[in-house]
Amino acid sequence: MANVLLDTGILIQFLRGNPKAAPLLASLISISVVSVSVVTVTEILVGSRDDKHLKAARSVLSLVQPLSVDTNIAEKAAVLIQRYPQLFGKQISRGIADAYIAATAWSNDLILYTLNTRDFAKLSIAEIRVHAIDQNAPKWS
Repeated sequence: MANVLLDTGILIQFLRGNPKAAPLLASLISISVVSVSVVTVTEILVGSRDDKHLKAARSVLSLVQPLSVDTNIAEKAAVLIQRYPQLFGKQISRGIADAYIAATAWSNDLILYTLNTRDFAKLSIAEIRVHAIDQNAPKWS
């Protein structure tokens, strides 16, 4: 299997104890290199409400490889925002974060795993491979 980049939502669901998230994460880790953007690292840590949640967040983040944002990724994020404003241009701060995550997948030739079926299912993004997971499916894969 090709290597993957997890979108923030999957890790959020894992940390919230969603029973579908742990098997997905375990399966991906067993068959591929699983990465996250440093943007996801920030989003996960900011969302930690207390020391207990912060410890859990750091624990799950230790299972994945963080990928830094560089000038190449920043330029690709700008391209994505310009080409796909309906996806990345809605709320500028949210759109920029999502564009950085998508550009990280593009720049590193990774499959982007996301729970954002609402946006990604409507739009084909030629630059990246997206695996959108239906949160309502009985099993995530």
